[in-house]
Amino acid sequence: MPKSNKLTLAKLNAIDSKNNQRKTIYVTPDNHEVNVHTYFRESLMEDVVTEYIAIVDELRSRTEIDDILIKSTLSLFNTLVMKKFTDLPFPKKLDLESLVKYSRVLLDNDITTEVINSFPKEELDKLEQRFKTAQQQAAKVIAEMAVASVAQAQEISDAS
Repeated sequence: MPKSNKLTLAKLNAIDSKNNQRKTIYVTPDNHEVNVHTYFRESLMEDVVTEYIAIVDELRSRTEIDDILIKSTLSLFNTLVMKKFTDLPFPKKLDLESLVKYSRVLLDNDITTEVINSFPKEELDKLEQRFKTAQQQAAKVIAEMAVASVAQAQEISDAS
């Protein structure tokens, strides 16, 4: 019979420490340091996807949206990735407009490109797959809600 190896808090912390791997890159012509994760934790990937979906939902609920805001949301996913997986400084107040503004600053100064390109490709692929899965699940839920709504409307019309 194999020897039991009880999981303790210390052992769990030791196992988890491998998830904290980072490397330093240099951005901007002045070589400013940015520490980037080389491993994407599942919980942080979930946060990125959830935050992005919340932004899209917020946009969907707005009555006034300009083209610049719509175009800018495309780059917000990368900004959210950098928010979770780097030590870049982000403003404390981060509503949609300030996030878009900050995202444009990062993009216009080539920081987005440098940082995103510094992440391991396999980690970005994992995140992209997680995002696609979340989109598919959301689409499925929306479709189910639409079918239920139509069925309920049919029941109401049949009852009258």
